[in-house]
Amino acid sequence: MVGKNKDEFVALAEKEYLKRLQPFLSVNLVIIPSNKINSKAEVEKVKNFESEKILKRITEKSFLIALDEKGRHYTSIEFANHLNKLLVSQNKPLCFIIGGTYGLANELKKHCDEIISLSKMTFTHQMIRIILLEQIYRAMTIIKGKKYHY
Repeated sequence: MVGKNKDEFVALAEKEYLKRLQPFLSVNLVIIPSNKINSKAEVEKVKNFESEKILKRITEKSFLIALDEKGRHYTSIEFANHLNKLLVSQNKPLCFIIGGTYGLANELKKHCDEIISLSKMTFTHQMIRIILLEQIYRAMTIIKGKKYHY
């Protein structure tokens, strides 16, 4: 994830979903500092710089899943089925990548195994953290047959 969290409610929600996920998965959050820009012309430069920092933090061979507004859409049940297939078929960690304010550089997206979208709407990258964690938790409860998704 790019960018520090500035909102206490986001931190509380992250903590809650990380706790809920413990029985199902080992989750490691890695936060890359965001860069400030001085003009619109620097947007691509910042995206490229942040993407380089992300790639440097991916130490082991992982299945890379970028979050991007133009990515593939899933219902919660479709996402659960897809996540289950990945967990069974991939003998490597899954790495979800959340960009900063301006998204991810195209060069980084080319390195990814998959690009998904959590909504056609736009959310802050802090909110996407909560939405992604909740959807992973929802998917795990669907996979394990727990009551949560109705």
